[in-house]
Amino acid sequence: MNLVIEPVWSWPVIVVTAVAMIAVVLWTYPSRVEHLPSLWRRTLIFLRCTAAAILILAMLRPSIQISETNKQISQLTILVDRSKSMSTPDGPGGKTRRETILEMLTESEEQQEKLKEFVDIQYLDFDTELSATKSPENFTDGNFTAIGKVIDEFREDANGEHSIGIILMSDGAQRAGGDDDVSPLAAARRFAEQLHKPIHTVVVGTSEVSTAGIDLSIEDLQLGQSITFEKKTVPVHLQVKLVGAAGKKVRVRLLIEDRNGKREGESGELKEISLSAEARPFRDLETNKNSITIPLDLSFVAEQAGEYKIAAEVVPDDGEVKLNNNRLETLITVRKGGLKVAYFDIPRPEQKFLRRLNETAKIQIDTQVILPGKFASQTKIDPAFFAPDKYDVYIIGDIPASVFENSGEDLLRQLALRVQEGAGLLMTGGLNNFGAGGYNETPLSVLLPVKLEPANTRPGSGGNPEDHINTKIQMLPTDRGNDRYLMSLSASNNRQTWEQFPKLGGATRLTPKSGVVEVLAETQNGDPLLLATETGQGRCLALAVDETWKWHLHGFESEHQRFWQQMILWLAHKEFESDKPLWARVEPRNFSPLAKVSIEFGAQTENKTPIPDANFQIEVLTPSGETEKVTAQRFGDHGLADFMKTQAPGDYWVRVRGTHNGKSLGLPATARFVVDSRDIEMDNPAADPGLMAEIADMTSGAVVPVEEFGSFLNRILEDGIPGEVKSYRRINLWDGWPPLLIFILLMSVEWTLRKLRGLV
Repeated sequence: MNLVIEPVWSWPVIVVTAVAMIAVVLWTYPSRVEHLPSLWRRTLIFLRCTAAAILILAMLRPSIQISETNKQISQLTILVDRSKSMSTPDGPGGKTRRETILEMLTESEEQQEKLKEFVDIQYLDFDTELSATKSPENFTDGNFTAIGKVIDEFREDANGEHSIGIILMSDGAQRAGGDDDVSPLAAARRFAEQLHKPIHTVVVGTSEVSTAGIDLSIEDLQLGQSITFEKKTVPVHLQVKLVGAAGKKVRVRLLIEDRNGKREGESGELKEISLSAEARPFRDLETNKNSITIPLDLSFVAEQAGEYKIAAEVVPDDGEVKLNNNRLETLITVRKGGLKVAYFDIPRPEQKFLRRLNETAKIQIDTQVILPGKFASQTKIDPAFFAPDKYDVYIIGDIPASVFENSGEDLLRQLALRVQEGAGLLMTGGLNNFGAGGYNETPLSVLLPVKLEPANTRPGSGGNPEDHINTKIQMLPTDRGNDRYLMSLSASNNRQTWEQFPKLGGATRLTPKSGVVEVLAETQNGDPLLLATETGQGRCLALAVDETWKWHLHGFESEHQRFWQQMILWLAHKEFESDKPLWARVEPRNFSPLAKVSIEFGAQTENKTPIPDANFQIEVLTPSGETEKVTAQRFGDHGLADFMKTQAPGDYWVRVRGTHNGKSLGLPATARFVVDSRDIEMDNPAADPGLMAEIADMTSGAVVPVEEFGSFLNRILEDGIPGEVKSYRRINLWDGWPPLLIFILLMSVEWTLRKLRGLV
């Protein structure tokens, strides 16, 4: 039994405070009671000093520490992995990993018996849970390896006072999902902090597991856009792993779901995608290596609106046994109204940065590069560009009108017809377009919103210098343009945003054709830079500049992209599109078994304003046909829900219903996701000795080779097993009701005495 003092502050502060407290009492209090009889005076001073002493005692925080000795026998726990990966036959002589462990335990029986004289040895099998066993047997029926979870489970149930540590026998590879997927290193850290005991690790298996025979698999599948629009080419990025395929030709292909006649909750048949000029849906691979992982890019065209399943597949080989990893599936949402843009221009920076719009899901730009200068006549433009309903918007860069005559057809007349039918037309700044490019003698002269004067020089020679602004200019919205969709880049300080852009090197000098033409942007001197008009069913823009790419390079990437998107959307009459009141989203679209799936959902008005106080009901239709209800949680102005029951592979359908003020918000919103048909435990059964070493190091344990296990048990005996365990118990003398009660009694008695003597 020991007295322990743990002052609330440092000792010098405590001493100064205590002395000051007593000094104040002895200095100020006696003068207030000096007229009282001696007994009364001494009693009151004693009570006040004693109360101060109680406060000083509380600052010192004294306690009594009592040590206790426990002579119970210590315990050593051996955890043995029984998951399916332990059936991998990569041990000596073709033994499985589990057989290797059992043989090791058999060979070390003598050392175990000696150790049992001093230690209680406990055996626990594990996969995702711990199970006690008298003697491990040759069972490998556990579905997954959850090392982190079982360490946590042992820590929570273990009597740390009697344990001398655990021995973890496994291949060391964490393979679990959902709630079972607890970080092994985090669990080991908690184990060390709470129990202060080591975890010794015994690793079986190799980190390089070769598959017998041939095995072809898709390791990863990523769509360039998970939400796209009709007629847009979608890139698909793959990782293909070929094992045992040396000298073979292997086909990798894309498949698309046929949903004709299928209702919600029903999956369609996957069919091959045909080769086209705009898509590459398959590729043949050949390698001379026995094991190789190949990155691969394929593509397909989203032909119709809807939600479809997309699959990447390595066509199975006749000699292939394991087939569940040949295919990976995901989902793509195809919306109506995807925009296709035909762009004609010479090679220049503006073209490069404009093509970045292809990275968005809504817009696809097909570029026809025109040779510059005297080589322009060698470029022949495919008349298919101008087929009806082929493109929504046409952009003409720095090229003369004569380029469109090289094919022998009147392509500009076809373009004028498309614009009158509803397509959009944009001509950008340059030296060889507008009037200088000879467009004043073409059907486009009627459509473009600017006056096209006859060229003073031969088209293609650079035009008349008077037709250009050759000083640095700042592109700014006009008073009218500042409120227009085309020039809106900021809701609160739009003009200030434009003023921050870097200046451009010049522009084509443009003059509005008539008073109905809207001038939406101008230079700081008032020269028109962006002019807009509507003609027939189409819309036309004239943009005097061709260096907007400089905005991108000076930190205004998003503004640059937004400006160009808005121009294209306006030209295509798509600036006011809106979605349904209810929406639901799952990202990504495909998951591994046992993964946690986050469902995001919400409601909005016709103007896309969120409805934050809507009520939702969420349910998920599983591949087995069962409906699971999911609890919704609010997150800002929308909702989130987590779905955990993803054991079965296949298609899962999310359905979200909503109400607001007791009224339905319309048809339910739906979303679909796919759980891969994969075996988490056996797809890649390689051992992970690095993780086992980190667990041992974090807990001050040892990494024990299989062949040295018996010697390791002997070392435990030689180091000595504690026959008794000391524990400590503390009794606080300051933190409780007795000191507080004494303090209250002292102050109450003192106050009562002072009251009796008329001092209160």
